Amino acid sequence: MSKQLPLAVALLLAAGTASAQSGKVKIKTKPGRNQEAAAATAPAAAPTDWSVTYANTITPAGLKADLDVLASDAYEGRETGKKGQKMAADYIAKAFAADGLTGPVQGSDNPYIQHFGMKRTTLDLPGSTVKVGSQTFQGKRDFYAALTKVFAAPAPLQPAFVGYGIKDDKYSDFATAADYKGKDLIMLAGEPLNAQGKSLIGADGKPSQFAPASLAGLGARRSIFALQPRSIIVVMPTAAAYAAAPKSYDQVMGHEELEFDDAKPKGFQFNIFVVSPEMGAKLLGTTPAGLDKYRQSVGQAGKPVASPFKPAAATAQAKLNTEPFTTENVLGYLEGGDKKDEIIVVSAHYDHLGIKDGVVFNGADDDGSGTVSVLAMARAFTQAKKEGHGPRRSMLFLANTGEEEGLLGSQYYTDHPVFPLEKTVTDLNIDMVGRVDSLHQGKGDYVYLVGADRLSTELNTLSEATNQQYSPLALDYKYNDPADPEQIYYRSDHYNFAKHNVPIIFYTSGLHPQYHKATDDIALIDFPAMARRDQLIFHTAWALAERDTRVALKPEFLSTGFTPAPADLDRYVGTYASAQIPLKITFTREGNALKAQATGQPAFTLEAVSKDVFKFDPAQLRVEFSADQPTFKMKQGGAELEFKKE
Repeated sequence: MSKQLPLAVALLLAAGTASAQSGKVKIKTKPGRNQEAAAATAPAAAPTDWSVTYANTITPAGLKADLDVLASDAYEGRETGKKGQKMAADYIAKAFAADGLTGPVQGSDNPYIQHFGMKRTTLDLPGSTVKVGSQTFQGKRDFYAALTKVFAAPAPLQPAFVGYGIKDDKYSDFATAADYKGKDLIMLAGEPLNAQGKSLIGADGKPSQFAPASLAGLGARRSIFALQPRSIIVVMPTAAAYAAAPKSYDQVMGHEELEFDDAKPKGFQFNIFVVSPEMGAKLLGTTPAGLDKYRQSVGQAGKPVASPFKPAAATAQAKLNTEPFTTENVLGYLEGGDKKDEIIVVSAHYDHLGIKDGVVFNGADDDGSGTVSVLAMARAFTQAKKEGHGPRRSMLFLANTGEEEGLLGSQYYTDHPVFPLEKTVTDLNIDMVGRVDSLHQGKGDYVYLVGADRLSTELNTLSEATNQQYSPLALDYKYNDPADPEQIYYRSDHYNFAKHNVPIIFYTSGLHPQYHKATDDIALIDFPAMARRDQLIFHTAWALAERDTRVALKPEFLSTGFTPAPADLDRYVGTYASAQIPLKITFTREGNALKAQATGQPAFTLEAVSKDVFKFDPAQLRVEFSADQPTFKMKQGGAELEFKKE
């Protein structure tokens, strides 16, 4: 499961072979003259539920046999574009072929493989510098950073000191309005403390969410990102805190930027510097002692104080290395019967995080568990077809690459679908189904469901009815709440189907302490629990494949064919601001379309639903303009924001 959350959404919301069992039923009878008469008077046998027969081929032993291979050190963490990922693609493709699935990718050197080109950009940190006056600071020695192409050539910094960078009801460094767009904001890590060393913000003097000198502490300063700075320069309070930066900021430091070969330039990107106390002081034209004096003055005043600093002239340059590479999705196709033109997709991502500092991140749960689940279901469906009980609709088993880097493989597939998306009935996506999280220890079988009711009421009803029919699991909808802080709906491959209005269900057993850690290993997988979850998913896929009609979209996601008048679109044009969050949205008209651009985000096109009502499917957002006032309301799930024209 990807840690990445589409920034637009974040701002607008401000996160071996399974054992085979024969499908044939044998009835033993004794021969004799009365055999036919007995048969004639015997009650008719109940029809065989073939879904049960083939779901039972999904076993803990079969799942473990595949996972022992894919999550082994030999596969080197399956990092996108690297040797281990390509080994895994080969393993999956061969498994699909051995099962009897068809490779549906035309024009490929391997019909099971959908190749696509990408570029990988990495930061050479020791080769990157910041020059302040006559002094040159070097990456890794004096600062750590996550930098983009805006610093590929020497770029003068435009420094602006913002104290602790905090905006809170109890304390705000942004009480005075200022334009920080494109600036390089310098802020102190941690939080203001009083003379007794207690927080000025936290309840009863306890540390607040801003206290950690880490990525978590920076993330708590959500309002700072909406200001559209070019970079954020975090000054660590002590040498020890700076030495810990590679670990406390490990989720962004050393990050590789992956993008498609034909990717358009990004309109806005954040850059982060985490600097030593000495470098931070130099940037502000003072000394570490001067920084301490400022902190003390804030503590004594109990509120922000005017800065005495005069930032020095500085120039930053990042040494970036870009290399092209190819990666691949793996596809296995099973043709259906009388409804073969309609497709059910069962998906999982098979990539993970690779090797870091010589340690293999095996990703047994994330998402080795989902990958082997797809393999097991593919075998179950192909066995059913071989024995004369194949599905009415066609099945596509899709193993995606690049999920950990931003749902890249599923984005590529949905942008270049092998089968038309309008013929794609549902995507059942499986990501991390191999564990029992802390909320369910000792409470029996369960699975989290996300998204089943977002696009289709019928899909949600079918899902719950199927669960009730077959040894029910506890269905937990915690992560389906639009207000849930994890925002998991946007963080796995189903999202790229959902944004194209393909109904989805996302299955997961939840997060755990080993998530995205080197300790996500096979020894921690609960294979019996995983098999029971997979059997439910199989039953659901079977029901979707066999029903007479495909599950329908909710009416609000059907195209209305409405075309607004140019005069109406002109009325909406302008920039709107919200008192609820520090975000502005600008609307422009292009032909018969209305385009919206949120602060710091690329523009996107809104689809007209009716007069004054628009929608944006990727985030399932609705924009409703007032008929008589220059205002609009933006709605997503249970959230609602109001904007007024400036």
